[in-house]
Amino acid sequence: MTTRIRDLVAFAREVKKRRVAFDGALLASVRATLADVAKRGDAAVLASVKRFDRPSASAGDLWATPRDLRRAASACSSALREAIDVAYEAIWAFHAKQAPKPVVHTTRAMSTALVPQPLRRVGACVPRGVRGYPSTALMVGIPARIAGVAELVLVSPMPKDGAIDPALAYAALKVEADGLYRAGGAAGVAALAYGTKRLEPVDKIVGPGNAHTTAAKWLVSAMVGIDGLQGPSELVIVASGDADPAGVVLDLEAQAEHGGGPYAALISDSNALLAVVAVVVAQLGANRDDIGLFRAPSLSAGLAAAILFAPEHLNLAGAKAARLAPKARNAGAVFVGSRTAVAFGDYVAGSNHVLPTGGSARWASPLRVEDFVRWTTRVQARGALGRLAAAGAAVARYEDMAFHAASMELRG
Repeated sequence: MTTRIRDLVAFAREVKKRRVAFDGALLASVRATLADVAKRGDAAVLASVKRFDRPSASAGDLWATPRDLRRAASACSSALREAIDVAYEAIWAFHAKQAPKPVVHTTRAMSTALVPQPLRRVGACVPRGVRGYPSTALMVGIPARIAGVAELVLVSPMPKDGAIDPALAYAALKVEADGLYRAGGAAGVAALAYGTKRLEPVDKIVGPGNAHTTAAKWLVSAMVGIDGLQGPSELVIVASGDADPAGVVLDLEAQAEHGGGPYAALISDSNALLAVVAVVVAQLGANRDDIGLFRAPSLSAGLAAAILFAPEHLNLAGAKAARLAPKARNAGAVFVGSRTAVAFGDYVAGSNHVLPTGGSARWASPLRVEDFVRWTTRVQARGALGRLAAAGAAVARYEDMAFHAASMELRG
């Protein structure tokens, strides 16, 4: 059985369906969890963990100290440690170049500066699949440490056996996490936002998660900073006929491995490529709705459709498609050419894999060092102020702000 190949009209419906939106039932559930954690703290979080993750969990299981992490990390194999070290070095090297610098403008009358200051305390969501995700711990922790964040707490769902994942523990130690709060979803976000007896509230929450995590971040964003909305993962491949079919299939299947409702689409103007991919995808999993194949009248039309989608990941596969890279926009990350597997960006390319989803790539950006700083304006008068004071006073009086005008004129 082959997988159905549709046109871009059908793809336009996928665009609408994937926009960031939370249905009433989901929001009601998340709001109830947030309210419960705000009221009962750790007890409410534990109830959520027992319901969704580990029925036999106890209050003592919620918090893992650096000492607990060191004990768990001792079970991480040397080969996996070395692999995590390689990823750490690549991510650190790229993010180190992002360190923000003060912006200073000086005139004879005034010195004005925009000064970056690291956030004091950050909470980072690290989702979980079959195992923990050490890669996400690196992605959230490295830019935080480069920025100079004083305290970094990770939150991640507790596995059913209650054990701390050795690789996650090793990655958490690499980024010098101050601890691991072992709860996910809305409960984990609520604990970070409101604080509990075990957990001090944070200044900002970063990191990806499922729909409940994303909705919870959105709902608490009036009282605590968030980096953005990173919901179910997305990939759009725009491929020319010279793309490697095997690589395209592997990228589509890799995307489908993500939990929480991932989506992958191939758009191509090549009937031959689409036909080959359709057969192989069907053999690997027939009647699937997490992979879509779409025929475009041209590569340019395919790219335009992808730009409208504003996907988390955009892959331009094949030499002809790769030449469209300068025109690519509205994507969290763009992977150029058949050799550039999207999975490189998840682990070792150095780029960050915490990316905007649900169409938010139209305005949002990948997680970066600047997400872990706040900017303060610093102004100091340093010379003759007469001209500035007169101009400021004139505008202030027009706005009926007499004391504003007088305040400046006194200094002029």
